[in-house]
Amino acid sequence: MTRGALLAWLDARRPAPPDALRACLAAGVTDADLTLPEHLAELGRRALARVTSRAQAEAGRELALDLLTADAFITYAFEAQVEADVSGLAGLAERVARSGS
Repeated sequence: MTRGALLAWLDARRPAPPDALRACLAAGVTDADLTLPEHLAELGRRALARVTSRAQAEAGRELALDLLTADAFITYAFEAQVEADVSGLAGLAERVARSGS
């Protein structure tokens, strides 16, 4: 999925995220040869990895927006999976959980 297509999908979400979160989401979006749910899940994993790599030195409020960004990407991954094929939810959940261990 291209960056532009993913940004258009995010812009269509309602309710729209707050401006600060929307900016963080847009900054994290890249091109990837993945389905929309997998792409969003991967972006969530990357965002969470950035949080956990900084958490030791910067534990506190300064990580809140980054953590919300990771959460939003993962939440949107599940939303996209429901839109595409609800029967794929369990598989997506397993892949997301497995990648976090």
